[in-house]
Amino acid sequence: MNKNTTLQTILGYMMIGIAFGAIAVTFSLYVNLGMNDILKEIIVWLVAAAVIGLISVIYENDHLTHLMATIIHAPITCIVALLCGWILDYGDGSVSLLLMRMLPSIIIIYVVIHLILFIFRRITLRKINNHLKK
Repeated sequence: MNKNTTLQTILGYMMIGIAFGAIAVTFSLYVNLGMNDILKEIIVWLVAAAVIGLISVIYENDHLTHLMATIIHAPITCIVALLCGWILDYGDGSVSLLLMRMLPSIIIIYVVIHLILFIFRRITLRKINNHLKK
C-alpha cells in the first residue's frame, strides 16, 4: 500500500462504494422483488441521507464558523430524520411517540458522527502542522 494512502482516503473510498452499492442494491431489489415495506424504508432513508449530505454543504461556507454551521445543520438533520420517521409511521400516528422513539437515537448518531469528523479534522490539522514545521 502506498505511503500516501491515509485512513481518511480509505474511508472516503469506502463511503463512495457504500453509496453506489446502496443505490445498486435498491434498484436490484425493486427490479427483482417490487416495492415492499423494506424497500420503502431503504428508499426513504437513502433520500434522507442524500438530503442531509446536501445540507452538509453548509460546512463549506467560509462565512460561518463550524459551530454556527452545526447549529444550522443539526435541527435540519433532525427534521429530515423525523419526517422520515413520520412517513414510515414510526410513531404509530402520534407525534409525541415519534419524538420519544426517535430523538434519542437521532441525537446519539449525530453526536457520534460529529465526534468522528472532529477527530479526523484534528488528525488532519496535526499532519498539516507537522508538515509545515519541517
